Amino acid sequence: MLLKDVELTYVSPCLADPQKIRLKARLSDDISEVMPYLNSVVKGAIYNHHAPNISFHKEFRLITLYPTEMTMIKALNTTDAWQVIEWLKELINKTHEKKDEIEPSYERKRRPHPLQLYTWLPATNCRECGELSCIAFAVLLFSGQQKLERCKPLFTEKYREHKEVLMEMASVLGGGEDIRIHY
Repeated sequence: MLLKDVELTYVSPCLADPQKIRLKARLSDDISEVMPYLNSVVKGAIYNHHAPNISFHKEFRLITLYPTEMTMIKALNTTDAWQVIEWLKELINKTHEKKDEIEPSYERKRRPHPLQLYTWLPATNCRECGELSCIAFAVLLFSGQQKLERCKPLFTEKYREHKEVLMEMASVLGGGEDIRIHY
């Protein structure tokens, strides 16, 4: 077992959504060695080997791991935060346990900007996705609050190339889905 315990050190209302919380926590053990392996197995992870840190979404929550600390934003409450922390401990420990079976990735992926996403959308403002405009959809897609599949025109032959580009971009964002683990 690599990570034995996590201790909350700071909790406050989330700046992005005051109905939720943000937090900082201290990790009982240095997890630097497992970060490149997490980068390989967590879909949508953004890894910086030089910092070192790794960020990813768990549903709507954004988690950033540092060697001996972590932050989380948009947790529903402390109960929700502890559930995610327990899940995270299991993820880290399982990845560490299986690291001989995983090819580490030191690739530094960059999150596309919402305007980059928008340039590949059909720009019809058709509202079939439920949003008022394509730019609103792009912003929500960026934040993980919208799914690419909701853009119906994008899945027509006319926008096939755009769809492929956006699907690649969405894989870096995590697509608003829960984390997919690839062991």
